[in-house]
Amino acid sequence: MNAIPPASAFDLTADRFDSLVSSAFAASRESRHVRDRLIAQVDGGRLDHVLLRARSGVAGLSDAVNRKAALNIIDFAFEPIVLQNMSTDQAMRYLGAVENALRVREARGLDYDGPLWVDTIHHVCVFSVLFQLAAFIGKNRRFGQVVLLHQGQRPEPRLRIVADLLRRAHGVSLVLLPLRRNWFARLGRLTTPDTVIYYLTDMPPEAFPQAARRERGRSRLLLTNEQGPVLQVETVSGSQSFARRLGARRVMLDYPSPDSVRIRPIDTDEAAVSLCPLEDWLFWPLLGTARQQAVAHNGVVGN
Repeated sequence: MNAIPPASAFDLTADRFDSLVSSAFAASRESRHVRDRLIAQVDGGRLDHVLLRARSGVAGLSDAVNRKAALNIIDFAFEPIVLQNMSTDQAMRYLGAVENALRVREARGLDYDGPLWVDTIHHVCVFSVLFQLAAFIGKNRRFGQVVLLHQGQRPEPRLRIVADLLRRAHGVSLVLLPLRRNWFARLGRLTTPDTVIYYLTDMPPEAFPQAARRERGRSRLLLTNEQGPVLQVETVSGSQSFARRLGARRVMLDYPSPDSVRIRPIDTDEAAVSLCPLEDWLFWPLLGTARQQAVAHNGVVGN
């Protein structure tokens, strides 16, 4: 689970906003000042060429949405720095606060008598939502463990913090399984009828070329604004094959609007399409290089 990979992980343009943000935080220990300086640069127009309005090609994108997209990237990079300095109680309150911002619009498919395969995406609140879902499942159904599949390309302190808090506060075991050699064989050995598996299905092939070659399946992500879907992006996903081989039921955890989440069973290819607000998707800096299509209200209208 790496929303902002290191710049050396792929051969793309060097003027990407997420790479700029990641490098800025890595270069200084004064993280609060770095955040303030980045926001000032956004507000001052110095980074307009790498912001969402320049990358997405969406006509009529408002100043508020353009700025919110930038703040989401900045704060997602700032979050692990803040979390590492929190006490256990503070971190629990922080992760739980997502329930005040996102309402559960729909929750179906969690009562399956067997392993669950949960498809989700890199939303700005992804760590908090997955933490809360694991805690909820731990209280409402019997299971042995949650397995989180991740790319493991760089140390991700949030994974360690979330795993520790789930174990200490909720008695939930979170296994962090990197998608490396023989990972599926290890997952097969771990999986029991009481296993829940988290898998992020929204990686653009351009961001993770090795994953794209390894996992030949593709999925679709619909990015939305207030008027509805505006962009469709092709992403890497082997969920259909992996879940079937494990005998797991697939459910989708997606974000149809900025203030809601939805959990629903995936029964058809069409149902497997993920939803996320455009400004809240953490891979938006890849728009313009990723395979994307504009979407009209009555269908796809082209790139």
